Amino acid sequence: MEPSNPYATPSANPYGSNPLSMEGSVAAETIAPLAGTKGWVQFMSILLWISVGFMILGGIGMMTAGSFMADVIAKTQPNNPMAGKGFMLGVGALYLLMALFYVYPALKLWSYGSRIAKLKNSLSLADLNAALHEQRRFWKFTGIVVIVMIGIYMLFVVGIVAAGAMAASKGM
Repeated sequence: MEPSNPYATPSANPYGSNPLSMEGSVAAETIAPLAGTKGWVQFMSILLWISVGFMILGGIGMMTAGSFMADVIAKTQPNNPMAGKGFMLGVGALYLLMALFYVYPALKLWSYGSRIAKLKNSLSLADLNAALHEQRRFWKFTGIVVIVMIGIYMLFVVGIVAAGAMAASKGM
């Protein structure tokens, strides 16, 4: 063990002896900006949950209406290519799948808002870290979804351009 130097420059560490320590308290000035967003965060979470509900209802509605319409078309026009139930069932299933993608961010935003509420009461560094981790998880998921959507859009644009080029080459 090294002896301490009585002539060393004094230093301050707000986290104690271990900078990664989860103990300690957070200043109210640090918490105030987070506390100011809590209501908006939970409002956005509620809107996401409402969107999930509407998407589920829409998916079920499309599947039901598509099945009904396919039966009517099949009875009145048996040779019609739209007589199959597959398209509307597929669109309805797509809506149900999209609803699942809204559940995770809704959960993360609600958890983030709840962690902020807990932090306001405890002023604990551990609660601050927990709130920030929930926020990080939300933004990580959102970023990944945006990257995937950009990739899908790029493939769609390439497909449209290729289809246009093929159509133009057949017209010559």
